[in-house]
Amino acid sequence: MKKLKEINLNTFQLNVLLNEQEKEAFEMLLNEGVYCMQCNDVCKDGVVDYSIKLNSLNDVVVDGDCGTCGNKVGRVMEFGEDPTFFAKAVEFRKSIQN
Repeated sequence: MKKLKEINLNTFQLNVLLNEQEKEAFEMLLNEGVYCMQCNDVCKDGVVDYSIKLNSLNDVVVDGDCGTCGNKVGRVMEFGEDPTFFAKAVEFRKSIQN
């Protein structure tokens, strides 16, 4: 199987891909689920100025800044392991191809 390209997602595209439970998990991640090496704790003020990507495994990758100290932080949400999400992500990729 050909390796999938990593693609950038905007919030609308992410909401198309995620079901309600996954949306809740994503919001929790942004608000209290990313560890900051500078703070030695979770980002108590959330993740800010973040970007969202769909990686080659159809996992959602978030890269941004700690809302408390501004340190770079990141997290991978392994949604691609769910066969339903994976199939939906493959269809999404097809729909946005030029």
